[in-house]
Amino acid sequence: MASQFFLKTSQDIELFQGYPRFNQSVANSIGGGVTSSILSPCSRFLALSTKEEVKIYTGDLFDHELLSLPLSNVYDLHFSPSGNYLGTWERPSAQDASHLNCKVWYLNKQLDSQDVEPIYQFQAKTQNGWNLQFSKLDNYAIRQFGKELKVVKLEQTNPVFDFDHPFATLSHKQESESQVFGTFLISPAEHPTICTFTPEKSGKPAHLTIWPIVEGQITKKIVTKTFFKADSCQLQWNSLGNAVLCVAITDFDSSNQSYYGENTLYLLSFQGVNGSLGGNSVRVPLSKEGPIHDFTWSPTSRQFGVIYGYMPATITFFDLRGNIVHSLEAQAKNTMLFSPSGRYILIAGFGNLQGAVDILDRHDKFKRVSHFDAANTSVCKWSPGGEFIMTATTSPRLRVDNCIKIWHVTGKLVFVKEFKELLKVDWRTFCPYKTMANSHIIKDWQEPKNDISQSLDPKLASANQLQIHESAEQYAAKHPKSNGSQGVGSQSKGAYKPPHARRAGANGGRNVPGMNVVNAKPQPRAQIPGLVPGATQQQGGGKSAAKNKKRANKRKEDPQPNQKEQQQRGQQQESSSAQEPTLKETSSPEEKKIRSLLKKLRAIEALKLRQSNGEKLEDTQVLKIQSEEKVLSELKFMGWQEESS
Repeated sequence: MASQFFLKTSQDIELFQGYPRFNQSVANSIGGGVTSSILSPCSRFLALSTKEEVKIYTGDLFDHELLSLPLSNVYDLHFSPSGNYLGTWERPSAQDASHLNCKVWYLNKQLDSQDVEPIYQFQAKTQNGWNLQFSKLDNYAIRQFGKELKVVKLEQTNPVFDFDHPFATLSHKQESESQVFGTFLISPAEHPTICTFTPEKSGKPAHLTIWPIVEGQITKKIVTKTFFKADSCQLQWNSLGNAVLCVAITDFDSSNQSYYGENTLYLLSFQGVNGSLGGNSVRVPLSKEGPIHDFTWSPTSRQFGVIYGYMPATITFFDLRGNIVHSLEAQAKNTMLFSPSGRYILIAGFGNLQGAVDILDRHDKFKRVSHFDAANTSVCKWSPGGEFIMTATTSPRLRVDNCIKIWHVTGKLVFVKEFKELLKVDWRTFCPYKTMANSHIIKDWQEPKNDISQSLDPKLASANQLQIHESAEQYAAKHPKSNGSQGVGSQSKGAYKPPHARRAGANGGRNVPGMNVVNAKPQPRAQIPGLVPGATQQQGGGKSAAKNKKRANKRKEDPQPNQKEQQQRGQQQESSSAQEPTLKETSSPEEKKIRSLLKKLRAIEALKLRQSNGEKLEDTQVLKIQSEEKVLSELKFMGWQEESS
């Protein structure tokens, strides 16, 4: 089975098979009323919302409509990590202030559209951070209530969201009486933990802490870090859930060098279940000033990479202790993506950069294996099998040249599809759990020992075995400079040349002043209206031109005597000047020093004259007058006599 990818346009949602066929499997025509769409992380479901309802599809080709929910004005959807729960956010009602606009639906059971009810409802007026956070196996859910976090434990068969009687509670008082949790994130481990961030306030430092999920009131800290210069943060766990990266961000930069504040990177890690074997917290050493453009974990959870600093940015890889493993040369890049296997690393410059993409081999000392250009890219993702890369230009980020491109890891473009308006693209991953036959219900929550994702993409022994789709060949013929693994589209055009230099360089040689251009094509002379063909411009110039030509010839043949003498004198002067080289007069260091001291002495005399006229001088000017004796003594020491001035 090859990797699948889906895309959303303004008219329909399409599902494509991956390499090598890239054929379209399904195209659900939905008109222009879709407000939101999302694939579940387990790849079992595709959910989309319109102004009147929410539809959920399942099946190998998403051709089976599982559920239709009569919800209006749904503008955001969110799946839990295992796909068992779907959250919907409706626009708050202006007429009903008590309207519960956030609903959670349980999907891992037999469903009937006629008799389905949300398993939990609550109110969230803002769309930012409205969704609940679930653990990796969907057995815990967390929600923030004011100044504390409440955790409920969920059963797989009959889950109950009883936040009035939570399984665990974490209060902000464990950190500070006056500070409130600003951000929190649950880890993706089988035994999950919670990382919380408390911003600095009123001179008190910020706190970054990892907490275990234990029954009752949570008081034990696994590892913590306190620091200043932190108004907000971004958190990112590794896949094992035993280490977290935190980028602390300030709203303003004290050095006035950045519009985006100051960035600092911290690393918190622990060993054992709930930190039973200890923890560690460090500030990651970044050797260059400037913003942090991107940071990401390797799928192996043992290393992470950071792109930071003012352009050209520095790219560095670290281990779990925060020690530097490898650094790349400074380059204009701002995006880093590890392949699912962790072998390949994509380094690219998107956004306001040119779109150059490099693929590095982690197993071969970070050697660059390929390079290609993907300009105007707004979406970039690895395929689940780790052999192909998707780049896409989508609206509303860019409303022209919308398209999707599939590249092989060797840098070859294998598939292209262009659109008038492309809104969303994504790979369809695989479900790691066993489901019932011809059903969406998971029956076994044990992950397989073998990695299924590695079988999704074919492993090619060489680039010669790669099959290029006809769409890529047609695109390459239409855009010859935008394709190719050698980066043809990004070749440097060199420094700017003015038009006259471009014309001179067109003959294949350098244009040196005074040098005759060899083998230059004669430029046609502009024709004068009314001129007889074959006649020169002098011949067609009239009587006055003929008289002027005759006078000039006469002067050359018979110059006047005084002109002859002047010419002879000029020739003698030129010969003498050519024989006697001119010597440039240079001053000795003593003469230069004397001139400098005399200049100071004249300035002192001018200040004394102003002082005698009653003008009030500044303190520095008075001190300068007092230094007159010192200047005179230095002049006498240099051999200067006062009468010689």
